[in-house]
Amino acid sequence: MTQAMIDLLDGQHLAELEINEPGWVLAGRITDVETGESWRYVYRSTALKTSSLKHKRMTDWLDGAAPIGSAQVAADPAMMFGTGELTLWEP
Repeated sequence: MTQAMIDLLDGQHLAELEINEPGWVLAGRITDVETGESWRYVYRSTALKTSSLKHKRMTDWLDGAAPIGSAQVAADPAMMFGTGELTLWEP
């Protein structure tokens, strides 16, 4: 179930938030409003353990999707332990 839809600053993309675990994982879909093409995204704390329920919820939602490119890691005080990782996934 979609929790929020955000019009990104460029006006050409919409982001839907489907998983919201503040400080741990945010996941959803980004859609190009002109072409309809979309991608999944996951922004998660690098401290998220693969054994956690939050991680299981994220992998269940991805349902076997393959990553597009490599993950981007950045310092982020809003994420647990201060580091976030952004990955785009196939639709």
